[in-house]
Amino acid sequence: MQSPGFTLFETLVVLLVLALASTAVPRLWGTGQGGLVRAAANDAAAMLREARAEARRTGRETRVVFDTALGRFRRADGGRTGNIPAGASLVIEGVASEADQEGRIALQFDAEGGSTGGRVTVLRGTAVAAVEVDWMTGHVRLAR
Repeated sequence: MQSPGFTLFETLVVLLVLALASTAVPRLWGTGQGGLVRAAANDAAAMLREARAEARRTGRETRVVFDTALGRFRRADGGRTGNIPAGASLVIEGVASEADQEGRIALQFDAEGGSTGGRVTVLRGTAVAAVEVDWMTGHVRLAR
């Protein structure tokens, strides 16, 4: 007759299950506010990069319009629309001539790849993520 307790194999199986669960739990519950904010900033950066590539490819100016009142952004010539998470704020720093009275501002790319430059910031609670666009080169990068 065996003595009461756990075998080494049973203990290892339990540890393996706990290790797997510890990697899955953050994915099941999401990454929280910070993850949502970073995802929105990544989406804005991707759209800005697409616009820059399109401007260079076609030789025509291309703009991405950010609507701070609605928390949306899209290419001026149409296409998909990006959104920021509910409860988040969208702050745009750019050239004043590209802004209108309704809270929309555009970042523009020219045929050589340069841009009007600016900064797109998504805020929600204490979570902040930003995208910077260099005015001279049009290079788009996530700010640290």
